[in-house]
Amino acid sequence: MTKKVIPCLLLFSILMLNLNKAYAEPAILCDTAVLIDAKTGAILAEKNANQKMYPASLTKIMTAILVIEMGELSDVIKVDDDTPYEIEGSHIALEAGETMTLKDMLYALLLPSANDAALALAKHYGGSEEQFVKLMNDKAKELGAYNTNFVNPHGLHDNNHYTTAADLALIAKYAMKNETFRKIVNTKKYEIKNTNKKNEPRPLANLNKLICNSGYGQIYVDGTYISPLYEYATGIKTGYTPEAGNTLVASAEKNGTELIAVVMKGESLEMYQDAHNLFNYGFNEYESATLINKNTFVQNIKIKDGDSKEISAIAENGLTALIKKDLEGKIESKVIVNEISLPVEKNDVVGKIEYTSGGKVIGTVNLITPTQVKSIKAPSTRLFSVIKKFVSIIVMMLAISLVLLMTYNGLKTKAKKKRRRKRYN
Repeated sequence: MTKKVIPCLLLFSILMLNLNKAYAEPAILCDTAVLIDAKTGAILAEKNANQKMYPASLTKIMTAILVIEMGELSDVIKVDDDTPYEIEGSHIALEAGETMTLKDMLYALLLPSANDAALALAKHYGGSEEQFVKLMNDKAKELGAYNTNFVNPHGLHDNNHYTTAADLALIAKYAMKNETFRKIVNTKKYEIKNTNKKNEPRPLANLNKLICNSGYGQIYVDGTYISPLYEYATGIKTGYTPEAGNTLVASAEKNGTELIAVVMKGESLEMYQDAHNLFNYGFNEYESATLINKNTFVQNIKIKDGDSKEISAIAENGLTALIKKDLEGKIESKVIVNEISLPVEKNDVVGKIEYTSGGKVIGTVNLITPTQVKSIKAPSTRLFSVIKKFVSIIVMMLAISLVLLMTYNGLKTKAKKKRRRKRYN
């Protein structure tokens, strides 16, 4: 469907605040990083965000959201005979034949980052590890994570198992919309009760030091050594392999503003220092601004051959985005109108309005029409159509008459020739 673009400029005055401290865009210690607005996905800061990297256990974010969507927390998963012997790295010592609920498996997957739980879940919900990995890659493409390729559900190293900070931010943004996922990644401690194979409970602790700091190690932020614990943190997941280094996907919420940070391939506690600096930058340098409200009139769109000469385009939803405070700004908007095909039903999407700041898209809202428009043809068009049909019928009748006349004359001529031959015989 072709589209035409109608540019227009909307000016928004951003209130200038007197801040006690202004934050420059932070210097990042890890190899790659990105900070996004969790609501719109707009990038607020980045470092090599599209560079391909090894995700390690950050892979489990995709594993978790897939099985949450595919199952129920009360589902019972039975560990097959092979899984306990196929996994290296972190685990919760699952045994062959052991049964556990999906809820318990998810806490094992996301808090202590159990690789055996990841594989057991993949086999249960995918039928096989390979089939589940296909579902992971399909979901990644659906979310726009085009530079991602998974080959396993846990993140143990493989040269063909890769992603980017930008892609992980998209996946995390999607996962954090799920309340079950949000609750688990923001949990400090959890206990798995006795199972059919274990006579003692399994206590689990969140490895994310932004959420649950065990008390050792400090990071350097704003000229001071502090604990990695972050008061506004809401999740999400850590990871490590020798090839990936220390990796982290983190989320934080303050005064209604929600941010997601991804930092990859750091050493020691660098990932937490980067996360603190990114969140401080985001919360102090950006503020929420309403760009458009639901049902706001945007413009009229002219149409042809309808029972109305034009239709109104209104916002399908409202849009609030984070805008940099120190830019007394101009936010550009562009209205893109679809090619209209009649009839148009009420609430049909007829285009979109796209908002950009500094050349970057910060949000898009569909435009819908609040009215129905039926298709009609002009009277002259109908008359022309009737005349055309009438002329076609006349021409066809004349053609038939001509054929019959020629046939009759031919037969008549043959009869005359026959009579002449008889006369001379």
